[in-house]
Amino acid sequence: MKWFQEIFEGFEERMRNIAAFFPILELNQKTKYPYPPVPLGVAIMLYVLEDMLRGKKDCTYEKIAYFLQDLINSKFKEKITYDLAIEITQYLVREGLMNRGRPHTYTYPDLQTGAEKSHKFHLLELEEYQIKDKIVRLKLSTDGLELLFKTKELYNELQVSITQLYLRQQIQKGVFDGALRSVEELSLAVKNEKNKIKKLQERIIRDVLQVAREQELEKQIDRINEQLNREKKVFAELEELIEYTMEQLNTGSLTEKEEIAINKVMQIKRKLLDVISEHESLFTDKIRIQKLMNQSIESMIISAFNTKVNFETEFLRPVVQKNLSMDILKKVLDPILPIKRRPFFHPGRVFLEQPLKTAAENNLSEQELWELEEELIRREEEKELQQQLERERDLEAHLLMLLRPLIQQQEVKISELMEDISKSEPDKFQGLINKMNFYPLLIQLHQLGKIPILASWELETYSLDDLPRVLVKIAGEHPDIHGLNAVELVATGEVIYLPNGYVMSDFIVTRRDKDGMA
Repeated sequence: MKWFQEIFEGFEERMRNIAAFFPILELNQKTKYPYPPVPLGVAIMLYVLEDMLRGKKDCTYEKIAYFLQDLINSKFKEKITYDLAIEITQYLVREGLMNRGRPHTYTYPDLQTGAEKSHKFHLLELEEYQIKDKIVRLKLSTDGLELLFKTKELYNELQVSITQLYLRQQIQKGVFDGALRSVEELSLAVKNEKNKIKKLQERIIRDVLQVAREQELEKQIDRINEQLNREKKVFAELEELIEYTMEQLNTGSLTEKEEIAINKVMQIKRKLLDVISEHESLFTDKIRIQKLMNQSIESMIISAFNTKVNFETEFLRPVVQKNLSMDILKKVLDPILPIKRRPFFHPGRVFLEQPLKTAAENNLSEQELWELEEELIRREEEKELQQQLERERDLEAHLLMLLRPLIQQQEVKISELMEDISKSEPDKFQGLINKMNFYPLLIQLHQLGKIPILASWELETYSLDDLPRVLVKIAGEHPDIHGLNAVELVATGEVIYLPNGYVMSDFIVTRRDKDGMA
């Protein structure tokens, strides 16, 4: 029964395409207001699409509320206040289409493989988020765009090709208003292709191994190559068609109607040239993402074979504990010490620069040189100590900022913390976002998973690394934080746009029990 298995080929892709419609249909459960939620939800998505087509990037909750106010007035013959319109907007968008920022999840049995699979996706995404003025701008995700295209029978790889076909027909028929609209849709379809490449780039940065296993890059490159060859030829034909149309319209004296038509064709030509330029940049994107893939795999291989040694924990502690002989120490240290030996031994010197003697130093006696060198070492050690203390102070301040809210609540978002600080302490907020030690700390905490909050008397060994040592110090000095047991930083998939131009991922800091449960 070979045919029986063949009918399920591509079953996962079919179910993923169907899943995108479920959040729309689930809007039927949103019955708080006396208006049909599904048509309003689709209308909102179309409004966001229109904003993207026009390239305004100004689709806010407030603009959608005004749109719904006009829509309900014109289609349902009811006048509603702006306050009610903003409530309906937040109810349908935040609670329904955006699922409170969490991805929509559709779980199903894959009849091709027999495994249970889940498809997670967003219909709407944040265009950008300004913490300072609290302006949220929305855009359609790739899945949201494809859902709307599917309702017009423009599927995935054929979005650009079918829109090109529509454009050709409209130009030939002289329907130039429709042709202008088709060019705008064509521009959006090309940008959607670029967005797919960008998302794959982010996946490579996050987990290059998984992308390699799924051969996702190879599939994307093959698809891009096929599209570029097919669509580039059609773009060239469209250019020729526009030139031919211009020649036809320019024959003889022009009527007012023909002049209007020529102006519209000129607009179409200009916009089409922009789209062609954008389309050709897909080739550059393809080269760039291939290079990123190669570099990421190369970096992963180098990291796998790279050995990192903590001098204090892996060398100094065993030496002190086991009281090793000088002969053994000599064998260990000889490869990293200079050939010309100094008259004194200082293990810390292996991490310092080895300066050449100046003319003034050559005139000094050997005793004076030793004293000068000892003084330089002492100053360098004092400088290092001050830098270490400053790092620990910053680290303690960052950790307290993240942990204190958990005393009163179960979890808190980084974006919420930063928004509160930006309002209450603007200077502190500016210092925080401009310090380069805050962002690596968030990544490090996220990678650690569940982090136990332990005091010094609960530890079996003393920690020499900065982060655990400062956490132990905080737990000892703050009993209420020690009572949290454990915490974890969980990625949300959302993005924070900071006033200084930086973009960072948002995280949720949440309390955990010692067994890892929330």
